[in-house]
Amino acid sequence: MPTKDVDHQLQVWFGYMSQTRISDRISLWADAHFVPGAFYVLRPGITLHMNDAIKVTAGYGFLGLSAGSLTRELKRTEHRPWAQTVFSSPISEHWGFLHRIRYDGRFRRNISNNELADGFGFLNRLRFLVNFRYSLHPLRFGDDFLPYVTFGNEILFNFGSGVVFNHLDQNRVTVGIGLSRKGVSAQLGYMNRYVQLAAGDRFVMNHTLIFWIFHSIDLRANHAAIPADDEAASMP
Repeated sequence: MPTKDVDHQLQVWFGYMSQTRISDRISLWADAHFVPGAFYVLRPGITLHMNDAIKVTAGYGFLGLSAGSLTRELKRTEHRPWAQTVFSSPISEHWGFLHRIRYDGRFRRNISNNELADGFGFLNRLRFLVNFRYSLHPLRFGDDFLPYVTFGNEILFNFGSGVVFNHLDQNRVTVGIGLSRKGVSAQLGYMNRYVQLAAGDRFVMNHTLIFWIFHSIDLRANHAAIPADDEAASMP
């Protein structure tokens, strides 16, 4: 049996995710992420609210990645059209559930011997996220501040002719605690991000401290700020 080479890394992940409701059917999406030495993401989009439980979003992402294993400079660019469907529903007074399916079309700058090369390669990727949130109502303080805990798992699959070894791209397990106030939530947590590299026999276990801000804005007339209660939909 071939040996499995697993590297362990420590990371910090900063993220800002927003949803701006401009009508009963349409929201504007915007999120940004930065993991020092690993990547940054800028990702706008447009969301169609099918009903209270289902949302469909499509957009474009621009990323900066490290150019290879020997450098932490984020010089490798990626252009990423993406689309997703999100289903969210309360389970009980305290529990909420969310399921997200996302497609990423990844146009990545080519790499040769840890250096940038001409042209872009292309990969398809599907992502399946399940997330649960538990609101800690007994610990509410003030009129608006509501603490919560959240946990979820996301599996990412590569597919298409450009994939040789790493069809299972990543698995992300996330746990966190957060505090919501009207349309803003701040979340601190841990993500175990297990990545299979393109070589097939190399893996990276990223132990990641996350600090994410979720911001929900409602520009419709006669509507108060909507609670950021489905922020897992915005998770990167």
